[in-house]
Amino acid sequence: MQTLIKDWPFAKSRKEQFICELTPSTLASVPFHDDTKSITRFFAEHFPVYLAVHEISPVMLPPKEYTQLHVHEDHDEINIILSRKNLLYKIQVGEEEYIAGNNSSIWIPRGVMHSANVLQGEGYFITMRID
Repeated sequence: MQTLIKDWPFAKSRKEQFICELTPSTLASVPFHDDTKSITRFFAEHFPVYLAVHEISPVMLPPKEYTQLHVHEDHDEINIILSRKNLLYKIQVGEEEYIAGNNSSIWIPRGVMHSANVLQGEGYFITMRID
C-alpha cells in the first residue's frame, strides 16, 4: 500500500520538529574561515546539532587556504567527503597533515587543532559537531 505525503496525517503539523531547511550561508560567517569561490555553504540553523553542507564546484587548482587552524573545546567534529569527481582535501589534525579523498570520513576530537582545505575536484564536504 502506498500513501501520498499529502495524505499522511503528520505531514504539516509535525514537520517543523523533524525537518530543517539548509539555507545558504557564507563560509566567512564561521570563525577562522574565509569565503572562497569554489564553495557554497548551506547551514541548518535550527537543527539539533551543528550541520553544514559545503557544495564544492569544480576545483582544478587549490585555492588559497581559506580555513585556519582552530579548535572546538566543547564539541567533537565529523567531516564527510562525498564525491564521484576525485574530490581531495588537505586535512590537518593536530600536528599531522593528511590528504583525504572521495567518500572519506574524518573524526576530530574536541580540543584538537584542525583545518580542512580543498585541493581539487567537486562534490560535498559535510560538517557536524557533536556535544
